[in-house]
Amino acid sequence: MQEFHLTLRNEKLKFYNRLNGFIIALHIIVFFYLAIFANERNIRVAAMITLILLAACVFLRFYYRNIKWEIGSHPFFLFILIGWISMGKYWLAVIPFLFDIMSVITVRKLSVTCSKSSIVYPSFPKKYIQWNELNNVMLKDGLLTIDFRNNKFIQQFIDEAGTTVNEQDFNDFCRQQLKK
Repeated sequence: MQEFHLTLRNEKLKFYNRLNGFIIALHIIVFFYLAIFANERNIRVAAMITLILLAACVFLRFYYRNIKWEIGSHPFFLFILIGWISMGKYWLAVIPFLFDIMSVITVRKLSVTCSKSSIVYPSFPKKYIQWNELNNVMLKDGLLTIDFRNNKFIQQFIDEAGTTVNEQDFNDFCRQQLKK
């Protein structure tokens, strides 16, 4: 069964990573403040333990940055979440929980799969597009174009590094599927 996988460029990835970093840094500052100035001993201890875990994540992130494996923002948000819960501040634990969910959704690899049965587009949730819903599908100069019969249109640049698809073979395959 012939299938094509195209990786789309995530144009906003830098912004999402910076936003995650800002939220994590903000929490680190708050935990530093709590570790020093909190009146209750259990809050000071929980803040210090959370800071130690976050420091370990930072160390691992910079230690392994030249290797393909990279620690993302998920462990940071997880430790922040556990830190707030251990202090009994459940309403503050909602913030890292929501940012962790959004991080998983936004920083994921955007991959379009074109098979004989349908096209799987990486929206949230994934969108399954049947060939009979389309006028044209074309890949030209790194730009994927999906033209729907209902006058909707999707154009996305593909990630050249993550995609090894021959444009001519892909376009021929799509023309064959559209003729059926």
